[in-house]
Amino acid sequence: MQRMARVALVLAIGVGAAGCQLIPGANAITYEVSAVAPGEAAGNVLVTVAEYGAGGPNLRQWTLDDRGQIAPGQRPSPPAPPQVEDCAGMDCYRVVTGQLQVQESHDSGATYTTAWQVAGHTRRELASAYDGLGDPAIHLSSRAVVVHATAGGHVVFVADGRDGVLYRNVDGTWHRLGIPMGGEGVYFQRPPRLDTDPSGMDPGPLVAAVMVLLVLLVGGVTAGVRRTLPLWRAVVVLVIAAAAGVIAGFAAGFPDVGMFPGYVSGGMIILATLLCAAGLAVVVAAAARKPSTRPRERTGTGTWGSGHN
Repeated sequence: MQRMARVALVLAIGVGAAGCQLIPGANAITYEVSAVAPGEAAGNVLVTVAEYGAGGPNLRQWTLDDRGQIAPGQRPSPPAPPQVEDCAGMDCYRVVTGQLQVQESHDSGATYTTAWQVAGHTRRELASAYDGLGDPAIHLSSRAVVVHATAGGHVVFVADGRDGVLYRNVDGTWHRLGIPMGGEGVYFQRPPRLDTDPSGMDPGPLVAAVMVLLVLLVGGVTAGVRRTLPLWRAVVVLVIAAAAGVIAGFAAGFPDVGMFPGYVSGGMIILATLLCAAGLAVVVAAAARKPSTRPRERTGTGTWGSGHN
């Protein structure tokens, strides 16, 4: 009985552990930008990224230049002290504690107005896109700011927690860059889209239509060479073209994967789909029996006078 009890206990522990692995967000590793600070060299900003997993946060620092691009290399670092307000000449910026909001002043901080924010329903939708977020006032809020004077104006960097780095370029446009990451290369882990972002054109339907036409064209040319295509084979070619179009349409919207942009991975899928579908269309169309070009032989016994003098 004791042996059976031990076996049951081990099984229960194993099932429990497996169940924890299946729970969304269990043992998940999350990243957030906890601080930005002036860099060691002119034109650089140090971005502190906190990695949360088992145990306490693991802190890393990345260097960004004034163009908002990542400089290769990272190193362990203590957290940079938060700087909630910074100025370049008379242009000042400050973050609003607990909110995704940046305010600006152009009179050396005498008066401030909102320069950028995500609030209300949009912020709630954004918070729901981050698994295991916790308190948005802590993990999805603007925490620190750095302002650099540049040729032609100034740039701004903001630490926005799970949403990553917020960057204002010299033209005054705000960009949600995301979280600096690295492995074999460096890249930004892009934040989720906001429901207020412009939707833009969806290339999926156009790519799907082009794929269908190309596959049908290949099948049609092959059938033209063979000079025949039974109805059931034409239906098979049509099904192949339609399936290829569906795959290509989805691939056109392929998301970024690590350092690889979505259009690279999606393009490879589209190319492979085209080659496979076109090859299948050729095989199906070419397998049709080619009509015979030999003259039809006459049958019959001829006339009464044949063979007589």
